[in-house]
Amino acid sequence: MSKKKTKEYQIDELGSLGLLAIGYKGLRAWREKKKEIQQQKEKDGKKEK
Repeated sequence: MSKKKTKEYQIDELGSLGLLAIGYKGLRAWREKKKEIQQQKEKDGKKEK
C-alpha cells in the first residue's frame, strides 16, 4: 500500500487561496476555524463586561 502525502495547514480567520485551491475540504476547514474564532471572541467579550 502506498501512503498518501498530507500537508498540515495553518488556518486563520481570513482564510487563504491555498485553502480555496484544496476545494471543499479546505473551504469546510476554513468555515469551522472561522466559527471557532468567532465563538472565542464572543466568549472573551462576555468575560470583559
